Amino acid sequence: MQGWVTLALLLSLGVKRSLAQNGLGEPRGLTLNPDLPAQTLSLAWQSDSTLFDLEIFHTEFMNVVLNATVEVQADPVTGLHSWTWHSPLPLECTSHSVRIRARNQQSVSQWSPLQTIPGWDIPEKSYMFPEDKMIPVGSNMTFCCIVNEKEDFKEIKYGRQEMKATRLSRRSYAITVTNQPASDNTGTNVICSSQKFQMLTGTVVFVGYPPGDEGLVCETRDLASAECSWKKGRDTHLRIKQSLTNYTLNGRDCLEANERKTWCSSKMWEENWTLEARNPLGTVQLTDSAQLTDRVHLLAPVNVAAVKVEAWSATLQWSWSVAAYKKLEMVCQLRLFAHELSSTRNYDGPGLSSVVLEGLWPDVDYTVTLRCGSKHSFWKWGDESAPYRIHTKMDRPDALDVWMWMDSSNTGHVFWKPLSVRKSHGALNGYEVSQSSAEEDGRNTVSLPPGNFSYPILLNNSSDVTVAVAARNPAGLSQPSTVTTPAYRADSQLSVSELLGTNGSFVLSWEPNVSASSGYVVEWFPTGCTGLCPIDWKKLPESDRSFTVNSVYTTTACSLCAPLLISDSLVAGVRYTVSVYSLYTSAPTLLQRWQGYSQEMIPSQSVSELSLNQTGSDVLLSWKATEMKQQRGFIRGYTIYLASAAHLDLIANITDPAVQSYRVKGLTLSSYKFVVKAYTSAGEDAGATVAIKMEMDTADMLFVGILVPLGIMFCCIILFSIFFYKKREWVKKAFYPEIPGPKVSGDWSSPRGPLDVKPSPHSLVHIVKNPEWDFTKEGLFPVPEEEEESENDNMEVDTDSDEPALLRYYNQVVGDGSHSNQVSDSSASSTASMGSTQTEITYAGIQSPSSSQGAYSGGGYRPQMQSVTGPAEPQIEFEADFQDDGLNAGYKPQCSWQLDSPEAENFSGSLGSPTSVTSSQFLIPESSEEKPQPSNTWFHNFLSGKS
Repeated sequence: MQGWVTLALLLSLGVKRSLAQNGLGEPRGLTLNPDLPAQTLSLAWQSDSTLFDLEIFHTEFMNVVLNATVEVQADPVTGLHSWTWHSPLPLECTSHSVRIRARNQQSVSQWSPLQTIPGWDIPEKSYMFPEDKMIPVGSNMTFCCIVNEKEDFKEIKYGRQEMKATRLSRRSYAITVTNQPASDNTGTNVICSSQKFQMLTGTVVFVGYPPGDEGLVCETRDLASAECSWKKGRDTHLRIKQSLTNYTLNGRDCLEANERKTWCSSKMWEENWTLEARNPLGTVQLTDSAQLTDRVHLLAPVNVAAVKVEAWSATLQWSWSVAAYKKLEMVCQLRLFAHELSSTRNYDGPGLSSVVLEGLWPDVDYTVTLRCGSKHSFWKWGDESAPYRIHTKMDRPDALDVWMWMDSSNTGHVFWKPLSVRKSHGALNGYEVSQSSAEEDGRNTVSLPPGNFSYPILLNNSSDVTVAVAARNPAGLSQPSTVTTPAYRADSQLSVSELLGTNGSFVLSWEPNVSASSGYVVEWFPTGCTGLCPIDWKKLPESDRSFTVNSVYTTTACSLCAPLLISDSLVAGVRYTVSVYSLYTSAPTLLQRWQGYSQEMIPSQSVSELSLNQTGSDVLLSWKATEMKQQRGFIRGYTIYLASAAHLDLIANITDPAVQSYRVKGLTLSSYKFVVKAYTSAGEDAGATVAIKMEMDTADMLFVGILVPLGIMFCCIILFSIFFYKKREWVKKAFYPEIPGPKVSGDWSSPRGPLDVKPSPHSLVHIVKNPEWDFTKEGLFPVPEEEEESENDNMEVDTDSDEPALLRYYNQVVGDGSHSNQVSDSSASSTASMGSTQTEITYAGIQSPSSSQGAYSGGGYRPQMQSVTGPAEPQIEFEADFQDDGLNAGYKPQCSWQLDSPEAENFSGSLGSPTSVTSSQFLIPESSEEKPQPSNTWFHNFLSGKS
């Protein structure tokens, strides 16, 4: 350790020896001179060098604030080197220490001893710096807060914004605010607080602008002195007394000038002027130069009065408060105000003090103001005098604008327009109306009060009537205005053209008329009005061929002193009748007439009397147009809609307004709602609604009532037929089971034809309970249905019999006699049949509901016998023999076969014959109530599939 200390001492001695050898001595006599308000620190020292290294510290923490190399020349008189440092931090915030050393290109000297200026961060009291500082907008500034030993620092706020603080020493803290905005009238507060106190200490900073005044102008009011004025610039935002702007004019203080008053006066005129405006943040200079006669601004005239007032003129006088004005060439301007009219007149002359006002209107109140200015090198108008009132005298009224309106062929009204204030020339006392005609001598004069603007007249059919109207005031009567009654022309008596409005007006044009020597008259009034209509007109010279009826027009009043409907404009949606008359020495002649709307609107009401009529599936809609007052435009057509729940479906658009009905065709049976709307060029009205529930006509209902049941029945028949045809086998088995046919054992060769069986005494059938069977004789034997069906598949079976299908029995043929050839007569057939009946037959247990009843009631078996084709004699003989036998019960064959029957074509068919004793059918006793039925029916054939 001692070795290292020894080495450090040797190195320091070597450095000192090296510095001494270089010849650079450390700066001497370093002194510090602080300027606290300016936050500057001035350094002064002595040295032979001109290049120095400077270091400035915050003493307590030895934080380096500045480390710079500067070149400073020595003052030739004092030999001192001086250098000033501007501190960003108020020097009061903490102590600062400074040291310096000389330098050249090869070496540096030793540092001078530290010099320190103490700060205010002492333990006794709390401070905030800088205090009440004024800075320009956009500046950066550092604020510091010094707290005493007993307080704990918390924060620093700039206005309402909390700032981040930096610690400078044990008791000093600083914040830096950049680009500061303009402060309000009382400045911006910077507050330092501790943990214990919300406001421990604080300061105020004033952020503003230097003066910004401009536009210096100097002028003279009395041709001797000067008054200079300027425009105030932007607000400096500095309100404390020491920060207000101060003004000087040509080096003289302008005590009257301030923030609100921007002018300054001088008792003498100087051709060159300089104004200087200064505040703590800066200074601005304004200059101006001019000749005296170029900047004359006259004062206002005084003692203005009217010395002579007439109906059409007045003389006005005034005086000047400055004597020098009497020789000055000047120009004066008079402004006249009457009601809502105004006019300006200019007069000139040396020292002007009176003028004559021409072209005034009688009985009018005028207000006059006057101002003057230098005529040569005019600078500006002088001050204006106080208003002065003049009332002119009365004069006779101007002639009236008169027109006559005919409301029938022999009645009409004379109208005249009220005179304006400028034309009445005084308050009117009334009107005088005189009427004359060629047939009457003289005039009939009537006096009317001033509130009347019309008068009714009665016309003479034989001659025209001329009416003259004059206005009266206290000064006298006006010139009479005359008008001759025009011929009455109703709208139906001439062609009325359609007139379309343009921007709320009517634009008219017509062909010139050679008889219009006195010009034309355009007349318009609401169409369809009754009584005294609000009529208006305009008289035009004969050179005019067009005219625009503007929105604003004058109004008239009725003869009973009640004013007509006053309207300031052509009312939109009102139809007007516009006519053009040519004026001549005689009565006016109607040239052309129009009807139109200045502006069309949608109809105010829907169509009226909307109705409908159903004809079959069609509906006829009919309606009537609304009245003209509610149309509010030319009806261009009608639209018909079908209304649904959510919207309207357009059915038809009728473009002809004369058509007021429409037929809707092909409607189904349902409920419908129809909407009919009239439309103008402005759009559709709200629409009228009518509803209908479609019903069927009586004829249609009858027709449908007949056809529908028939159609349903026919469909059912077809469906049932199809069903039974598909299920014919099942139906046949369920409702009409097949009865097995008789089966013949052996070979039967009996001839075809009807079988004539004659009863014999031994052919009776006896029913016994226990018959004794003689095996030596052939008899009946049962044949099962299965064998029968297999052996007789090709046999046609009669299935129309009503007897139940029990056992079927067939005869066995005995001998060859049964196989004899077929004979053609009935006797042979009977003989063969008789030969076959020699067999002993016993019926055991064979019963049917009908046969059993017949057998027991008659006492024996009795076949039902009918006539057959053959000789009549055997039949009669058979019947006679049968009757002679006197037997009530006997065999009666059911004979309905004929020789030409289709069933007789084969032998197997004869087996089923009811006349055969070998028949497989049950023989039913004949009943007097029953009749034989055909065995085959169409229903049977249909079910069995036969044709």
